[in-house]
Amino acid sequence: MPPEDVCRRARLARDPRFDGRFIVGVLTTGVFCRPVCPARAPAEDNVRYFATAAAALQAGYRPCLRCRPERARLLPSWTIASQTVGRALQRIEQGFLNTHPVRELAATVGVGERQLSRLFRQELGATPKGLARMQRLALARRLLDDTDLSISDVALGAGYGSLRRCNDELRRVFGRSPRELRRRGPADRPDALRLRLPFRSPWRANWVFPFLARRALSGLEEVTHNSLTRYVDGHAVSVQLDGDGVVLSVPLELSSATAAVVARTRQVFDLDADPGAIDGHLGVQPDLAAAVRAMPGIRVPGVWDPFEGAVKAVLGQQVRVDRATVLATRLVAAYGDGAFPTPKALVDADVASVGMPGARGQAVRNLARAVLDRGPDFLSDAGEVRPALLAIDGIGPWTAEYVAMRVAHDPDAFPASDSAVRKALDTTAVDAERRAEPWRPWRAYAVMYLWASGGTARPAPNPTMET
Repeated sequence: MPPEDVCRRARLARDPRFDGRFIVGVLTTGVFCRPVCPARAPAEDNVRYFATAAAALQAGYRPCLRCRPERARLLPSWTIASQTVGRALQRIEQGFLNTHPVRELAATVGVGERQLSRLFRQELGATPKGLARMQRLALARRLLDDTDLSISDVALGAGYGSLRRCNDELRRVFGRSPRELRRRGPADRPDALRLRLPFRSPWRANWVFPFLARRALSGLEEVTHNSLTRYVDGHAVSVQLDGDGVVLSVPLELSSATAAVVARTRQVFDLDADPGAIDGHLGVQPDLAAAVRAMPGIRVPGVWDPFEGAVKAVLGQQVRVDRATVLATRLVAAYGDGAFPTPKALVDADVASVGMPGARGQAVRNLARAVLDRGPDFLSDAGEVRPALLAIDGIGPWTAEYVAMRVAHDPDAFPASDSAVRKALDTTAVDAERRAEPWRPWRAYAVMYLWASGGTARPAPNPTMET
């Protein structure tokens, strides 16, 4: 959270750059607001600042019905200082605490339940339970506003175990029943729930969608200039660009997984990035200034499935993107049964038969074995993914950094040996590593700018845009 004097100036100016960075609690009304709330600004003596909406809720405040603080843009988990909290928060965002106790969440990140709660209070001002509670409330309210789902389907989609629990919680927090909160009358039952997910502008659609299109797997994904469709368990999840956000459509058959689908969508499209902070830092770097001016708001696209993303990274070793995508599509056809192959399907498979070198096929099998042995969570953990991957035969530094960048979403990942990075900088991997030091902690975004620059970042031969 910013210092209190910064928070004060930001709320008085209603500065949209600070929306989502802190929450304003108002003592006289008992509500908490976004810094951009249009209501009359209260006196500073009557204000308390919180790092998160969950912290304000836990302190006894209720959400403002005017500015809707539960809908504020989020900052990504990697902006949090504690890696343990960041890793646990990722799982909470995917709905882990809707079906598991806090002690199991703590075990997944290697600490005790009390220690995890203490770390959460230090970083976010609220406990893990408080964060999960706020997430369920926010999702339920969004489903009420943005969809025509029945109240029972809203309860299911938001992660409540029962309709009664959902009703009681919404009435307790908002002072109104779900039907009273809904802004319109009943409608026909829809075939999908549709949610609008905002992003911080600028957001380069002409970078993100083409990037994803080049890597789309035939039969699993369809990408246009402004939309993406991904088939999950045979059902089409679609994402459509819509102004300063995207509209996510989730089939009702997947409604119980709504929280996980929302979390994955936010990562695939990097919706929570703060381009003001990122471009403000990278835009003054000599090697990057021209690219940032030409294409502000570039994102680091994520992946739908961690294992899939890691396998595609292995397939992309020393080959062009198009070739790696062909190999991945062949894997789906040979071993996927309508989805990307599971680790179990690949661990003993003749992977090289789809047209790759035998050593690379063995690396895929080794990766599958590692995921079977320890579970897939390490692939999404920015602190664990590099050493874990480098311990696997056939996987080197480029692959480890690429997976850290796109799967674990580490904003500072930097594949210095990448051919397009070296060409754009007209230098060696060792020198690229040295020159990238001032770009921390946003080196992954710098890589995107170098790939997008087409060699114009520095006077150098014109490189192809590769992974």
